[in-house]
Amino acid sequence: MHTYVRHRGAARDATKLADWPGYLESIDLDFRPPEPYVLIDNSASSSPLQEQAKDLLRQVVNGQTEPQ
Repeated sequence: MHTYVRHRGAARDATKLADWPGYLESIDLDFRPPEPYVLIDNSASSSPLQEQAKDLLRQVVNGQTEPQ
């Protein structure tokens, strides 16, 4: 996540990057929504986001979404 945020280069991330340990303490990495949801993996090792979006839309159109 740090690598992604750093390479994103967005001004909104300056505070996060200035105190990365503090930022990590402020978020709940284990949080899962109480309602059904679909997880989009934004890691470098995941499928491209465009491919994940196409798969999600295909599942929604076909009524096949499997919540996490």
